[in-house]
Amino acid sequence: MTNKAAIATDVGSAQAPEHAQIIRFSCSTSSRVHDSQLTVQHDKSQHSDAQHDKHLQTTSHLPLTMSQPTYTSKSLTNGIHALTGGTKPDTSTPIICLAGWPQTAESFAEVFPLLAQDHHVLILDPPGLGSSAPSPKDYTTKTISSILAAAVSTELGDQTKYHLIAHDIGAWIAYAWACQFPDSLLSVTFVDAGIPGLLPPLQFPLPDAANLRLWQFSFNALPELPEILTKGKERDLLYWFFDLKCVHPERITRAKRDHYVANYSKPGGMTNGFNYYRAFASSAKQFVDEFSQVKIPVPVLAIGAEKGMGSAMESVLGISTAEAQSRSKIVVIEDCGHFVPEEQPEIMAREILAFIGTCR
Repeated sequence: MTNKAAIATDVGSAQAPEHAQIIRFSCSTSSRVHDSQLTVQHDKSQHSDAQHDKHLQTTSHLPLTMSQPTYTSKSLTNGIHALTGGTKPDTSTPIICLAGWPQTAESFAEVFPLLAQDHHVLILDPPGLGSSAPSPKDYTTKTISSILAAAVSTELGDQTKYHLIAHDIGAWIAYAWACQFPDSLLSVTFVDAGIPGLLPPLQFPLPDAANLRLWQFSFNALPELPEILTKGKERDLLYWFFDLKCVHPERITRAKRDHYVANYSKPGGMTNGFNYYRAFASSAKQFVDEFSQVKIPVPVLAIGAEKGMGSAMESVLGISTAEAQSRSKIVVIEDCGHFVPEEQPEIMAREILAFIGTCR
């Protein structure tokens, strides 16, 4: 793998906190990490036709080594499902990962073995997604983060601190989690997400490019209509969505896609996902009313995809105190779309490990 890093000069009009580093990473070639749970592996070729899934790879080009960590499925309190593995929790610093929509904990399958070499890792399905039970209340980020934080506390112990890593709506949840339970954290990593309360108000009509990136925020929030239009069409929607959002759609393999489709085709699967978007406005109001002035004493890593949020991820750095911001960082990964954990898992994992290595 050849990677080049340089301080970016074209990071947009918004300014990062004074001490934040804004770095871009690009890669010319990228080896893939075997997913032992789904037995899938990424093809290195470009996805020449996004409409035909025959280009998706389902077999591995790399052998599974004995030293590679694997995960197991586990049920936590509050009906939360987790994939867990790596080192023992009492011998290393735990890492908690949160998946997004329309995915499950398996979206971190390629990142997991890289993180789990020296850490105990828990990858969580948010309530209502994957194999986790639906929320007993609402789907605001305050409620959901409280449910998940309680499950982690019960699993690891009240005094155990951990690193929190979250993608997509997982990052929405992680922001509220960090504001409510900062004493549990050593660091927070936000990966390519528009956080409720931080995402600027949308001005309609949206330009075509913006509409392609953001349509789901409006559509998913509608009452009833999303279920009417997607029932029996879950596969069509998810395959199209992954192709749309990826620079390398072939890296979300057929086996992975079909796993996601199976989960979102279950009764209530799509509705539970839509409910996060239906609660977006309430989550944004909670941010303004309760979290906008909160400053946490831990550093933040913001990871943006070049063809996703990019350098706009710098907005999350403001959650930290001035001292913690001096240890915070933003990374923009080039040649990458929104689904960073699957499109560029090695770069993502390397940056996370280097970052959390400084967070003691």
